[in-house]
Amino acid sequence: MGRQIGPRTDYPQVVVLESRLNALGARVLAIEARLDRAQRRPAPEAAPDRGGITAGMEPILEKLTADESLRLIEQAQIGRIGFTSTAGPVVLPVNFKVLDGSVVFRTEAGSPLGEDLRTGIAHADYKVAFEIDEINAAERTGWSVLIQGGAHYVEDERERAALQEAGIEPWAGGEREVFVRIKPTLISGRRVRRR
Repeated sequence: MGRQIGPRTDYPQVVVLESRLNALGARVLAIEARLDRAQRRPAPEAAPDRGGITAGMEPILEKLTADESLRLIEQAQIGRIGFTSTAGPVVLPVNFKVLDGSVVFRTEAGSPLGEDLRTGIAHADYKVAFEIDEINAAERTGWSVLIQGGAHYVEDERERAALQEAGIEPWAGGEREVFVRIKPTLISGRRVRRR
């Protein structure tokens, strides 16, 4: 029997998403490094033709403002919440909405996500990361937004009723009556485009 390295998880999709998120982060860092190197040396006369849809087009990495980042994610439907679970670091996909500058989603009360985000302390937040992106692999363009902040269960009945009316419907279906709100303390975003 093989030995498992790292935290044990019964959710193979978590491992896949975590590896994809790490790969995306590595790609962005590589693009940033290339951009930094390119800014330190003189530009070549003409970019070599590599073929394909982006032939001759140089990548440009732009940092997004918090307002631009929020505008982009308002159009998105799926994000990934990252947090430290009882089994170690976890990244899970959730469908969400942006309401009043916060990210809101629903989960099941007894689910690992629902249990791990419950602090047991009134009005306490659980520190999380929330990542949303849109990638066009054919054009090698896209954007990524990272939100960091506190997540808490929405327990106020008036606020729950307002969130219910906002139409946050979980794709997974089932009894997902727990509303979770992430209040951002830090919003950062990047966009890769071609010119």
